[in-house]
Amino acid sequence: MSTLFYLVIYDIPDTRTGNKRRKKLHNLLSGYGKWTQYSIFECFLNAMQFAKLKIKIEDLIKPTEDSVRIYVLDAGAVKKTITYGSDKPRQEETIIL
Repeated sequence: MSTLFYLVIYDIPDTRTGNKRRKKLHNLLSGYGKWTQYSIFECFLNAMQFAKLKIKIEDLIKPTEDSVRIYVLDAGAVKKTITYGSDKPRQEETIIL
């Protein structure tokens, strides 16, 4: 099964309940990819993993307050990624929690 590269970016309000959702979202995404910056994860996922992740994100966030963006990139985009001060995105073994 082929994998695609997903860039997941989120912004959750700095409130008591928002902080709880942010921590849960961070923990969820940690099982799917690599935390690269404060609210950014890089994930290499197959279609089934991505479908499960989308459902979990939809169940966890509050759309009226939270913002989550998922950018789907193909292998060509990953190869063209320019990075400064860190490694280029690379596929590692995915651990689903």
